[in-house]
Amino acid sequence: MKAMKPENLIYTFVSYASHYDTPWGKGVALEGIDRTAALAHKYNIPVTWIVNKQSVPILEERINRWHEEFGDNIILQTPFFIEDCGMDKAKFKAALEDAWGVIQGAFPWAGTKVAARGKIYNEVIQVLEELDFKGMWGYCWEQVWWDGITHKGIPWGSWYVDPNRYKVPHPGKGKVVACEWTARDLNLTYHSGSPVIYSTDPNDVLRAGLCTGDNIDYWKNLFEDYLVNTALNDQVFFLQQQEAHEMEFTEQFAVFPASHVEGCEGMLDLFFQHITQYEITLTTLPHAMELYHAHNEETAPVYMLTKDTKIRPEINEYTMTMGGVGCGPWPNAFLYYDKECQMAFVEGENTPRTYRSYVGKGNMHDEFVEATPQVFVSKYEKTDEHIRVVYEISYWKRLPFGLAYWDALEGFEVAAFSGCREAKLIGEQLVFLRLELTGEPCRIELLLKRA
Repeated sequence: MKAMKPENLIYTFVSYASHYDTPWGKGVALEGIDRTAALAHKYNIPVTWIVNKQSVPILEERINRWHEEFGDNIILQTPFFIEDCGMDKAKFKAALEDAWGVIQGAFPWAGTKVAARGKIYNEVIQVLEELDFKGMWGYCWEQVWWDGITHKGIPWGSWYVDPNRYKVPHPGKGKVVACEWTARDLNLTYHSGSPVIYSTDPNDVLRAGLCTGDNIDYWKNLFEDYLVNTALNDQVFFLQQQEAHEMEFTEQFAVFPASHVEGCEGMLDLFFQHITQYEITLTTLPHAMELYHAHNEETAPVYMLTKDTKIRPEINEYTMTMGGVGCGPWPNAFLYYDKECQMAFVEGENTPRTYRSYVGKGNMHDEFVEATPQVFVSKYEKTDEHIRVVYEISYWKRLPFGLAYWDALEGFEVAAFSGCREAKLIGEQLVFLRLELTGEPCRIELLLKRA
């Protein structure tokens, strides 16, 4: 892999700090908010607070002070489009305008508007566009059912959202950028299908036995996977979220026992200490959205070469909730997406094991999976000085597509290619070929030479 560029990793820490009136919590979790703020600010990490209309007056003094001293920022928890607004766009829009007015009165410096909510629909994105919101936090890559959120089929990370297809990248420069709920372990999530457990969520990782209050080796390995890929991408977004109401054990909020609060506090302290050793970009989510809009005229292609993080969860009540968790060991996987497709290649395989096309897809209950055409290698030649591969694909429908040539490629570089629009060397382990299937037979040639 080429040299890492830690500054390309954009780290944002987000914390739910809303007012609740639910069976599991009442009011605003001030103790948890103060605990979370103290942890992040100890390492000069600015916090992005998810607030709602009711929590703003209670948190106004705190957040203004933290904004001045540490650069903290806010994003708005929207009402539920269905449960709170009855699927009425006008009612939803009026509620957002009202809430943002409260925010502007309390936080006049909050210029970039970002919304937050895991239950997302076309109408939600459409209203956000009308109100000039720049981002939508709450997307969950590969997730099914958990927290009432089924987003399987979407890309991970950040991408422009199509307002008429909220799970699909915009075909051009969209107005709203997707933000994931919390970063996932891409390799283990892909192989196991368990995005909730293999993630950066403190409580989920603690309950799964992947980390403890004094051991975060799993998170360190996960973070390294993202950091290494800064060599391949101009922007690698790493968003981590922790609910403030899960950071206290009080009469108001006792979502988890006190031991879990202490465990998560220890984990976050160690993780913040670890990541701030690197010259990464520490910022808030609104500023990250500004960076995305400024840098990308359309959804940026994302290249992630991922490896097994090696550490395994416990077999317990939590990890058995969804029928158990796959434990591997897992091979390296190369994951890719752009505005038209998403592909996952397992080490050694030329064709994607998972292939999703977004072109022409309008059913948001779909996972966008396409069948993979048969690919033949009609020529393969390898010497100490060069490698030549010729792929042949017969008649297939018009689709975006890709191939991967895996090999020990240290010292080699792409000398020539044809029949595809890109041939990118990925970490001295593979060459990724991005092509278009036209409906006619095609021939793709790749030539590598020793530098």
